[in-house]
Amino acid sequence: MRRLNGTATAFDRGFFLFLESARRRQPLGTRGVAILGAAPTEPALYLASYHFAPWPVLVSPTAIPEGWAVAMYGPAAMYGPARPEGWRVLAEVQGGAWLEPPR
Repeated sequence: MRRLNGTATAFDRGFFLFLESARRRQPLGTRGVAILGAAPTEPALYLASYHFAPWPVLVSPTAIPEGWAVAMYGPAAMYGPARPEGWRVLAEVQGGAWLEPPR
């Protein structure tokens, strides 16, 4: 953990804190994790994949696989227009939220 709290997270420390918080509140029955609101970069994907292993992870996907949990990074998760229309906040986490699709 010491290494992850050092230079490996320097590209976005807020994202690291978000991932730590989101992992602790991960919904039951998760098949995979789609993360919205984060830059689709290799460092972001690597860090998210590390935190959510063994579940597969997509960062800023164009489509969300059915049955996957959705975590949104940033203040837009709660109030912003970047949140998918009709989705509701399932759980707040530091720096974002877990979202639930419309029923």
